[in-house]
Amino acid sequence: MPRQCDIGSHPACVRRCVHPTQPWPRTRTTSPSLETAGTSLDECALYGLVIPQSCDGQDIARSLARTGIIRTRIIVISRVTIRRQVLQRLTTTASRGIEDAALGLMALRNSGADPRALLDIQHRDGGWSAIPNVGPPSAFHTSLALLAIRPFQTASVRHAAGRAFDWLSELRGVESHWLWQWKFRLFDRQVRFDPLKSGWPWVPDTVSWVAPTALSILAFQAWCRESPRTAPAIAMLLDRACPQGGWNAGNSVVFGVDLDPHPDFTAMALLALRDGSPGYEALLNRSLDYLKARLEGSCSPYSLAWAVMALSAHGHEGAHRLKNRLERCAAAKLDQLPRHVLALVSLASEDIPFTFQEPSR
Repeated sequence: MPRQCDIGSHPACVRRCVHPTQPWPRTRTTSPSLETAGTSLDECALYGLVIPQSCDGQDIARSLARTGIIRTRIIVISRVTIRRQVLQRLTTTASRGIEDAALGLMALRNSGADPRALLDIQHRDGGWSAIPNVGPPSAFHTSLALLAIRPFQTASVRHAAGRAFDWLSELRGVESHWLWQWKFRLFDRQVRFDPLKSGWPWVPDTVSWVAPTALSILAFQAWCRESPRTAPAIAMLLDRACPQGGWNAGNSVVFGVDLDPHPDFTAMALLALRDGSPGYEALLNRSLDYLKARLEGSCSPYSLAWAVMALSAHGHEGAHRLKNRLERCAAAKLDQLPRHVLALVSLASEDIPFTFQEPSR
């Protein structure tokens, strides 16, 4: 007697099931991500039925009913399928800026990617701007470019990296100037931060912000570059943390009001602080717990991808749950995602999520 179908509801991948007249094959896979996900690893073969990825459980039930299958088990093999589709879309989606180009290069680093296009749009002074040849260089985008080219240890890459680190080393938030320190300490008391703890601004002649500071720290760490700039930058991140945990874009308190943390900036800061900060363990744990709780109901692949990488870097138990959610949300809107989001989804969906410290080739 044929087995009755036990329908899954995962919208993100191809489901395969056995024909009722065929024996149930038991093909085992060795994927650690599927093992830890608790997903059954019995892989079944579907005869004469193709189920579109957009189908939900009811769609699958109707399709199976037409085949005469009454009962069998639906096996969902999602992670590999989704990441393969994301990588395929990356190869056919054009870059619209440095964030697209840099993150795409990271995601495709093991798929024949070439860093020369990114090297060709480096500014003469060593930085990269948000849009090639438009506007001033940016610490955030320069750091992303440095992280992207690091796996490709050619002479031209090392030369470009040296120029970029020279530029980053000279770029400072204006609050590091004594006059600005005097201003913030004596007169401008509406924001709460220590001006002696300075990181990186987005662009020259502005104050330090969380995102460019975090990415700059990551770049120096990934390239194993010693710099007197990283210690005060780490101190700046710890100083700017929100009282309840997490990070906003810049300050944590303005006009006496505690600002809410933002998941993207929280994830970037946590990645930069992955090596730990003695005396701040409670803050880091609060921030990790905030990130997990804040995104448990989110459908933003961008935020979820950053969070998965940050939680994984700290070994937090919430990484797996958010990774599963990321894959479902990304699959549901795959055709709509811009290139930098596709790249982040791919990086976070690796068997061991990417954390910007992969060994160089």
